[in-house]
Amino acid sequence: MNTTDRTVAFLDLTRFTTLTDVHGDQKAAEVIDQFLDAVTAEIDGRGRVVKTLGDGVLLELADPGASIEVADRISHRLHERSGLPELTGGICTGPVVDRGDDILGSTVNLAARLADLAPAGELRVTEDAARAAAEAGWSVEPLGAVEIRGFLDPVELYSVLLCHPSDCVTDPVCGMRLTAGADTPTVRHRDRSSWFCSTSCADRFRAEPSRYTAEPT
Repeated sequence: MNTTDRTVAFLDLTRFTTLTDVHGDQKAAEVIDQFLDAVTAEIDGRGRVVKTLGDGVLLELADPGASIEVADRISHRLHERSGLPELTGGICTGPVVDRGDDILGSTVNLAARLADLAPAGELRVTEDAARAAAEAGWSVEPLGAVEIRGFLDPVELYSVLLCHPSDCVTDPVCGMRLTAGADTPTVRHRDRSSWFCSTSCADRFRAEPSRYTAEPT
């Protein structure tokens, strides 16, 4: 087995399981097709798609800077289309076991765990990608040493914003990106307004707001 250092990114769509439940399998398939189109277009010349995993993709990039650039460009492509969720992701650099068409190891596992931790419109990254993002002018926030499920030692993590929060209005139920307007369903909860893609999502939120917010009811 050949072990080498690589930059690995796991990119994911926010709340895709709930989106499928709310909007149906056909809509979910259309979303996946558009996401994979964006990934294929932007990875060219910067790395490769190792594999797709439902609503996520595992990417191997040329370097940490390329990983930030690819995530940014995929996010922009998603923003150019309506009815798509926000992107999240995890990026790290480290040793991987090369198995031809596949890669595996702790670095790959960590990228997947970081993607699980990232909120809508953000990346969770380790130091190499954070440094590359800062050098390129991105907003990077140190998060300190974070306990990661399955890893014995805490990992120094950083948050990288893919877009400004004011530009990342998402339905908290299904994760779909919104351009809020006068007719957009809205719910006020604990002095905070949330917007929704449909009355169905708004009704789900009203019934169980604690499920979709970090605050207790």
